[in-house]
This record gives sequence, structure tokens and C-alpha cells, in this order.
Amino acid sequence: MEQGHQGGGPQRALMSHSRALYTGTIAALGLIAGTVNAQTFPTKPLRIIVPFAPGGTADTSARQLAEHLGKPLGQPVIVDNRPGAGAVIGYELGAKAPPDGHTLLIVYPSFVINPSVRKVQYDPQRDFRAVTQIISLPMSFAVHPSLPVNTFKDYAALARAKPGEITYGTPGVGTTHHVLAELAALSMKGKLTHVPYSGGAPAITALAGGHVTSVCGNVSEMVPFAKSNRIRVLVVTSAKRSESLPEVPTMRESGFPDLEATNWSGIVVPAATPAAAVTRLNTELVRALGTTDIRDKFRTQEMAPEPSTAEQFAGLLQSESARYSKVVKAAGIRAE
Repeated sequence: MEQGHQGGGPQRALMSHSRALYTGTIAALGLIAGTVNAQTFPTKPLRIIVPFAPGGTADTSARQLAEHLGKPLGQPVIVDNRPGAGAVIGYELGAKAPPDGHTLLIVYPSFVINPSVRKVQYDPQRDFRAVTQIISLPMSFAVHPSLPVNTFKDYAALARAKPGEITYGTPGVGTTHHVLAELAALSMKGKLTHVPYSGGAPAITALAGGHVTSVCGNVSEMVPFAKSNRIRVLVVTSAKRSESLPEVPTMRESGFPDLEATNWSGIVVPAATPAAAVTRLNTELVRALGTTDIRDKFRTQEMAPEPSTAEQFAGLLQSESARYSKVVKAAGIRAE
């Protein structure tokens, strides 16, 4: 028995060594293949779908990022504007794109709000993978100078005293501005009348012209009108005061901490996009957002760069979806 054992030992050892060598070779080849895939991505021009018209915040930020992504990725980056239906057209197009990392979709809160207010052909959680957050953008409430209110508390008191008489413009049904204003109405126990427009600029222009009595919009779009005293900005919704309107208090300072919120944007890709491509895109986007050029350009538009990990942005999408869906249900918001 002992002699037989000694005779079989070297043979079994050789077989074990061969199996280990084979297994190690296969693992190494897999690792090399993964590395090659990561290194060869992208293999063709990239496209950023912008679900809004040219000229707005989403469009300008996408174009500025595209300029910074082309060189390190070694491919052109094209901005593809697909506006319409409260951004649903662009979002649905992104969901149907090939999941190879070459099609990116820029999203705003309407991305997670839309499924609660209208029938859509996409699921923000199931059909997409988060890549990174891009910006945060303070919002504000402003009134026409003829409205006899100087603070947000005055505004709330008037909404209670004269329910429905205060009209407010927004960039459209189901936008974060619309849902935030309805949350404000619930919080102040008053009633406001919504007047949707095709964008933030038309809504604020209507306010300056006296066609509505108030607006919930982005601070960046309010500044020129506020500086010329054509509108009165009552409050900003961000945690900190705006650099452009430092005299305007925050929601928390005004006594409404539950209304603190920011508009935001980020990048997502189709759900089946390979992890290596997502990692590469995240790396290059975060790098671009850290450049002085991007930061300076964003600052002029009241946008704060907010680079994040893919996991962090996925968490934001989930928490914002939960927050706003509750408001949509409580306020009975539905798209026409």
C-alpha cells in the first residue's frame, strides 16, 4: 500500500499542477479580455441624448461636457436634442438605445417624477444604470412686484387667505418646480393655481409681464429679472444662499425646512450597459466636472458641479423618486 501510494504521488501531483495551470490560464485570459474591453471602449462616436430643446441648462451643460469628453475617450461626443412630452420622448429614446455605453442620457428630476404623473414606456430603476450626478441647481419662488408680499411667510398667508387666487408659473407639468410648488401649497395649507409653460424662461417672462402672480423656477433664470426689479424673489430652495442673490433667504431661514430642495441633473445609460463602460464613463465625467473650465462655466449659470459615484447617484434617484411620488399622490397631480 505504501509503495503504491509512493508510486502514484508524482502522477497525481503532476495532474493537480496541470489543472491549476489550466485554471490559472483561463482566469488570466478572462482578466485580459475584460481589460481589453475596458481599454477598447469606446469604439465609435458617443451620443448624449438631451430631452430638452437647445439653449437651456440641460443643453448647455451637455455641450460643455461633450467638449471635455471627446479627447480622453478618443471619439467625438455628439449632443442629440430630443425635446417633447415633458422630456418623456428623450427618456424613452434612452431606454431603447443599444446598451453598449455609446449612448448617454442626461436626466433631471422629471425622469423619476414622470412615471407618477403620466403613462410612460420606461422605468427609471429597471431600464437604466446610473453613471454620475452632474450638477445641483438652486430653485426659487418669485412674485410680481404688484403682489403685496415681501417674504415667503407673507406668500403662504395670502395663499391661505385667498385660496386659488395666486397663480404660479412653472416650466411644465410634472417638472420638479411643479411638484415642489404643490408640496409648498400642502405645507402652507393654502391653495395655488398652476399655469404651466413650455420652459423656465417663458414662465419668468410671463411673470415679469404680469400674466401670472408668481413663479417657481431656477435661480439662474430669475437673476436678470430680479436685478432689474421686474420680479421679486422671495426665497431660494437650496441649503445655502445664492451667490447671485445673497440677500434672498433660504427655505430653512424662512421657516419651511421641509421645502428645501435642489434641481439636479445626471447621466444614465441603458441597464444592460457593461460595468467596464460605466466605470470608464464615470471616470471621465468626474474628471471633466473637476476642471476649472467646467466649474467656471457652470458657476455663471448658478450650477454647482456635483460629481458622484454611480452608486451615490443611484441612491439619489431612488430617494427623489420616493419623495416626489408621495407629493404627486397627495396633490393629485396628473398630466393632461
